[in-house]
Amino acid sequence: EQKECRDQHCEDACKDACGPNSICKGIKHRPICSCISGYFWKPLIGCQIKNCTMNSDCPEEKACINEHCEDPCKHACGLNTICKVTKHRPICSCSPEHVWDPLLGCQEIKECTIDEDCPSNHTCNNGECAETCNAVCGLNTICIIKNNHAACSCKPGFVGNPFLECVDKSTTELRKKYYIGKEKVGWITAIERCRSKDMYLASITSPSEQADIKRACNESGISGLVYVSGSDLGSVGKYVWSSTGKSFLYTNWKSGEPEVSEDYRCIAFSTLDYKWQTRGCTLKRYYACEYFRS
Repeated sequence: EQKECRDQHCEDACKDACGPNSICKGIKHRPICSCISGYFWKPLIGCQIKNCTMNSDCPEEKACINEHCEDPCKHACGLNTICKVTKHRPICSCSPEHVWDPLLGCQEIKECTIDEDCPSNHTCNNGECAETCNAVCGLNTICIIKNNHAACSCKPGFVGNPFLECVDKSTTELRKKYYIGKEKVGWITAIERCRSKDMYLASITSPSEQADIKRACNESGISGLVYVSGSDLGSVGKYVWSSTGKSFLYTNWKSGEPEVSEDYRCIAFSTLDYKWQTRGCTLKRYYACEYFRS
């Protein structure tokens, strides 16, 4: 049984049948190959020496991978990481100046993510704290910082859009006009939407302006609460127009208002009676922008 018929001769079935580090037995005229002790079979390669069968066969900084003691950190961690082996297992951590993000992995530490992470005279811009008033206001303007936001106003004797340019009042006559945003947004977003249109969130400083903003709302067809730029975010109970940084000289409060509260810091008016009322700043409402035209 240990032989097979080759070229009409009975020869050893194991002759040249198996590779290195193997044992051959002829069984029923066929060669049966197996690895010698301490070796294991690896397809395409043959019998390979067996380094380990479990992690405890390897030093603590190695792990038993495919019966070989290898570095478990290889390909274990992602970008911007440090890998250390503890008891045969890879432990990944973020490298210096990086922080873990559950969705993105280790990301570079940003100086800020929101304005409140910065000093009060700076704004968070692309992860860095930048001077709030830098290149925000136009010509002939004054920049006042309120809660990390720039409040631009024209210099005394000048009128116009302080985010673009203020001109000498004696040389031209500009009239404030109102634009009504028909998309409901939060108060901070309303400021940004107005700025994106080269306007700023509206102030109401006289009965005539109150009438003008009412007319603009009627023409827009909206119905509901409308944000203006008034708030007491700088100091509870002290209301200013955030677009100019100026205190109220004219008011049109609803009966029982203003309600001074940590929850109600921003001002809106209702298109039912156009009376002012304090409301939460994060709820989404319509908004009014102002701009100047001759």
